[in-house]
Amino acid sequence: MIKIIKRIIDIVFIFIIIILSLYFVLRFTGKVSMFKVQTGSMESGIHVNDYIFVWKNDSYEVGDVITYNYEGYYITHRIVKKDGKKYITKGDANNTEDEEIDESQITGKVLFNGGLLNFVNNYKFAIAAGMLVLYIVTCYINKQDDKQERNNEKNKN
Repeated sequence: MIKIIKRIIDIVFIFIIIILSLYFVLRFTGKVSMFKVQTGSMESGIHVNDYIFVWKNDSYEVGDVITYNYEGYYITHRIVKKDGKKYITKGDANNTEDEEIDESQITGKVLFNGGLLNFVNNYKFAIAAGMLVLYIVTCYINKQDDKQERNNEKNKN
């Protein structure tokens, strides 16, 4: 039973390390970004205080929800019109369209929001503390296993 728990903990650690490494490499290269939504302009789909995960694409289409930089602010709205590399966006909860933007202003397309992403961001310190506890437990289990193996070898001789 202890070996099964140890394997599960090892798999969880490896999975988390791979995900975090991938995220930091992609973030460092500018391929992904994460933002916290400040307004209700996209309500019904994206809520105030939701975290959004944004992926830099080569192209964007009408209907895509994007985040773009406008006068120093990051805005997340849906593309409603496209003309070459020029776009018109609108918040789902807004009545009017935004001013035209250029593709160079686009940070990326929203891939997902809320749910697990909110949980991880809101409880990141508790999750880190839990991982530390799991690591300490794993170290203790490893030490006990080593001790038991040494005792088994002594008893064989």
